[in-house]
Order: sequence, then structure tokens, then C-alpha cells
Amino acid sequence: MQPLDWWILGAYSLIALLIGLVFTRRASRGIEGYFMGGRSLAWWAIGFSAVATFTSSGSASAFTMLVYRDGLLGNWWWWIPWILWMPLVAVIWSKFWRRLQIVSTAEFVEVRYGGRAAGAFRWISALYFSFGWAVVLMAYVTGWLTKSIGPILGWGNAATILFAAGVTLVYSLLGGLLGAVYSEIFQFILFLAANAVFIPVAIHGAGGLHAIYAAAAQHFGAGFFRATPPGGAFDRITIAALVLQGLFFAAAPAGGGGFTAQKFMAAKNEFHAQVGQLFNAFLSLVVRVIPFFFLGLVGAAVFGGSGMAGQLVWGELVKRFGFAGLTGLLVAGELASYQSAVSTEMNWGASYLINDVYKRFFRPQASERHYLWISRGATALLLALALLIGYFLVNGMMAWFLFINNVMIAFILPLAWLRFFWWRLNIWGEIAGLVAGLPLGYLIWFPLGFSQRPFWQGFLLLFGAGWVVILAVTWLTPPERVEVLREFYRRCRPPGLWRPVTDALTPAERDAQRRELHGDLYDCALGIVVCTAAVAATTDLFGRHWLAAASCAAAGIVATALFIRSWRQKGVFASLRGPQADAASATVG
Repeated sequence: MQPLDWWILGAYSLIALLIGLVFTRRASRGIEGYFMGGRSLAWWAIGFSAVATFTSSGSASAFTMLVYRDGLLGNWWWWIPWILWMPLVAVIWSKFWRRLQIVSTAEFVEVRYGGRAAGAFRWISALYFSFGWAVVLMAYVTGWLTKSIGPILGWGNAATILFAAGVTLVYSLLGGLLGAVYSEIFQFILFLAANAVFIPVAIHGAGGLHAIYAAAAQHFGAGFFRATPPGGAFDRITIAALVLQGLFFAAAPAGGGGFTAQKFMAAKNEFHAQVGQLFNAFLSLVVRVIPFFFLGLVGAAVFGGSGMAGQLVWGELVKRFGFAGLTGLLVAGELASYQSAVSTEMNWGASYLINDVYKRFFRPQASERHYLWISRGATALLLALALLIGYFLVNGMMAWFLFINNVMIAFILPLAWLRFFWWRLNIWGEIAGLVAGLPLGYLIWFPLGFSQRPFWQGFLLLFGAGWVVILAVTWLTPPERVEVLREFYRRCRPPGLWRPVTDALTPAERDAQRRELHGDLYDCALGIVVCTAAVAATTDLFGRHWLAAASCAAAGIVATALFIRSWRQKGVFASLRGPQADAASATVG
């Protein structure tokens, strides 16, 4: 790091703080302002903010590692479930969350189930999601941060963590959700631009593309350039496990629930939530990954056969090919990706503690100013716990990558469908899924050693156990009261098995529901084709499979045109323009 690099890093940190200051007044209007941004997020802000949260401090190192370690197939570890869940959430789950008009997903428990048990479990689940899920996710990205920029800065883990977290904490406390969202937009663009600038530098330093492809083939063989599964580690049972994850990933805090749902709930209306998620899918699946295919190829050419750990490759490329100014820009981009993830996860975790615990059970009549200061204290507390776990426990990054992205949520995945599509699921089934999921996933993956076995074994064990436990507990306990189910249905209007409620609907209402469901299923199928074609065309281009890339691109273009036509007929795009969208949301379908 040269003096110019430190100036760039300092300038970035100052800009991030200033963005937080800009939104301090709007965040100071109370819980709705701090955690929901006044429900004012537009589709483009949701898309940029969501992809920025997904693009954590480990993304540059992780995406580079996946290509270096597993060739062009490497990113299919997360691509397979994401090409399924992202269009499903865009079409279906995003509008569910926006219709509910709630502040946190813990509040959902009381809306969906009702009764004393739901009221009690609301605060238990709030503690569980904040001190469990939010803290673990922040600890994971903190662990990646030490692997990516620590060696470049020449700092130890503790110094790296404290510097990055300090800046994040200040602007997140000032600006709340809006400060986090608009900082994330700037941070994502910086992260992407920095690594895009690095591509030609690294390619030139490694001797050009022709030499890079030749060296990678020499080190790893022709299989390195295989573009689409099956192949490599992706046998049929592994692919099936990943497909199952994608179909049910709407239950995950990083999928259709949790901090992703928080942004849907903060949208201007359900259509902004839907289009925002669609925009997020394009940015997440294709745009943010492309630089790291180049850098992964360079890493394979330069370090192939050296035995270097995959998580170190990106940092070593920066040390080898970076120069004054560029190195500072890359470190600032990596710092930005860390802060964009942590700022959202802090705000999300604190929303549970304040909205579902403190305000409800301890100080229900306090002033909005009081809640604001307690919210800031809760935000700081969660970050402090995450830093300790990240410093002491997060090691072995490929095992943690699969745990966070695939294994941690396996047990609770059935809840994605059962909550919204089956009236009989009750609070006891919800409790069984949520309480057992995280600790059981950690136990099986790490202490019992399933991280050293084929991925599908641990995943399918947890997924199957989740179904058995949730269904058994649900059937052995009483159903929810019909009045509660009717109120939930009135607010959310989900499809599926809701006979105790839908029996009271008029024939016209049932027909409208059927038409909405059929249209949504059609749109979901088109969305999956679009996403699959986009990622397959991307890998085929890097693998130089020109005919396959052209075929995938053509299929994607046709499916995109059909999807746009369908949403235009539904009025989705027209309803983005004005206040009539809220009224339209009650009739579309």
C-alpha cells in the first residue's frame, strides 16, 4: 500500500460516512423511518441494495476461488439454487411480504398464527434471528474480510476488523435503512468498477488471454473449461439437492425472507418489490460475477499447481499485479462490499430486537426518539458479537461458504411453502423448524464432519429431517383458529391449500385467484428460463463454446420478451409510475 492508496481508502470512508449523514433526519423519525425507510424504496434502489448485500467482503475472493478451485463449473454451487429462487421470489414472495405491511419477519409469526403461543414465540424468534442468523452472517463476511484485504494492508485480523467495522457502524447508526441502502448502491458500483479496472491489468501481467487459457489447461486439464453441469463435483444427486434448495429458498434469511424481505416490506408498493427483485436477479447472477471469471482464469494460470489455498488467490493477484492507486481502489471496493453486507444485516437484526422484543414487551409507550437511540444501541451490540465470532471461529472458507449458502438453511426450507400455501401449518410446526434449524445444521456440518463428505449428504439429511419434524409436530397439535387464517388470507391473498378460508369466497374471487396463480406459475417458468440461459451463456462464452453460448442467449432473449409481455399485460410496469399502484395491487391478476 502506497500513500496514494491510503488517500483513496480514506476518501471512500469519508463518502460512506457522508451518505449516512444525509439520511440521518429521515432515519430519526422513529422505527418506520429507521428500519423501513418510510416504505419509500423504488425498484432500482431495492435491486442495487439487494445485490450489494449479497456481494459481501468475501465475494471477490470467493468467486475467484470457485473458478480457481473448480473451473468454470465452480459458480454453479450457488447458481443452481439462485436461478430458481430469484425468479420465484420476484414473482410470488416479494408481493406477499409487501402486502402484509409489517416491520420484521418475526412479526409475521403473530400475523400468520395468532394466539398466546404466537405472541410468545414472536419475541423468541426475534432473538433467534438477531443473535443467531444476523450475527452468524455478519461473522462469516468478517472472516472473509480478513482473508481478502488483511494481507494487502499488512494488518493483523483484529486491526482489519476494527477499522472496517468502525466505519460501517458510524454511518449505519446515523442513516438507518435508507443510509444503508444508498450507501450500498455507491459501494456496489465502486466494488464492481474497481475489479473491472483490474481485469486488463491482471490479463496483461499474466501474458495475455491466449497464454492464460493455455496455462490453465496445462495446470488443470480440459475439464477446467467445462461450462455447465453435470460434470466435476456436480453429479446428479448433488444437482438434485441444489435444485431442491432453490425451490424452497424463499424461507432463507438471505433468500425470500430475512433482510431480503425487509427491503420488499420497505418498497413503495408490491410492484416495486417485484421489479426490484427481478433487477436484483440480473445484477446478482451475471453482472457482479463476470470480473471474477477473468480473475479466476488468471489465478489458475499464475498459481495453478502451486497448492495455494483458493481463498487467497484474489489477494495474491492484487499484491502481484496491483500498483499505486489501483491497489487502494481494490481495497476500497472490497471494504465497500463488506460494509454493504454488514450494514443491512445490522439493521435487519436490530429491527427484531426493537420491534418484536423491546417495544412490545418492555417499553410499549416510549417516544420515537427513545426507540431510535435503543435501535442504535442494538445495532452496535449485534456487530460487536459478530466481530468476536468472525475473529475466533470463522476458518476454512470453502466449508463456511457451503454452510452459509446451502446448509445453514436446509432444515427450515419446507417453511417457505408451508407458511403461505398450506392452511394447516401451525405455530408449533413453525417453532419446531426455526428452533432446530440453525444449531442442528452447525452440528451436522462441522462437529459431525459432514463438511468433509459429499455436499448432498449433509444437505439432504437436514432437508428431509426438516420435513419430517415440521409435519409431525403440525399434525400432532391443533390447527390455528379460522378467524386468524381468514385475516392472514385477507392481507396476503396466497394461493394453495386454504379450503377453510376459500370456501367462503365468491365464485368470482376464486376465479381471480386461479387466474393470478396460473399467471404467476407461467411467469416463474419464464423467469427460470431467463436466469438459466443467462448464466449458461456466460460460462459458455468463457469456455469458448460459441454455439452453446449463442443458443442459450437466443433462448434467454425469447423468454425475456415473453416475460415482459406477460408483466405488461398485468400492469406491473405501468403501476411503477404513480400512486395508483397501491390501488392496482388489490386487483391485478
